[in-house]
Amino acid sequence: MSKDSQHPPQQRRWGWTPTSSRLGKEYGVAIGSTFLAFVLRLSLDSYLDDRLAYAPFLVAIAVTTWYGRIGPSFVTVVLGGLIANWVFIHPRATLNFTDLEDQAGIAVYLTISFALVGFAQTWRWAWEKTEEMTQELRMELDGHRQAEHEPLQVESTESAPAAQREHRL
Repeated sequence: MSKDSQHPPQQRRWGWTPTSSRLGKEYGVAIGSTFLAFVLRLSLDSYLDDRLAYAPFLVAIAVTTWYGRIGPSFVTVVLGGLIANWVFIHPRATLNFTDLEDQAGIAVYLTISFALVGFAQTWRWAWEKTEEMTQELRMELDGHRQAEHEPLQVESTESAPAAQREHRL
């Protein structure tokens, strides 16, 4: 049997690729960490009332940004801000941005959130560039090492027939 008959071509599932799997995990972390921050803040609601409404969501943003890329990070920023304002800021069950204190709270939340995302994503970009440059330098070094060994091999193969000729005489 030929190789093709033993292994029929695999059909591609509906748009699944390793990249989409990674994105699914990243967005899963975004939603999961936001949900855990919500549950944590809800469990502390009787003690905190409307104070520190955004704090647990900043932790969720940090976790998501560390694990994922910029898209999932912004999902966490938006979800966290909306949930905090809807559930924990008085009057509850409304999106309220009219009070000066609420506006200051959301402004601080967004500033810290974007700083977290910006710094972490810049760090990630720099790390990836460093890895790429390291790989390129390793490949270049390997090329130089191979180039150094090639002349030695050529010299040794050229000199061997001459030595053999002298030995025969």
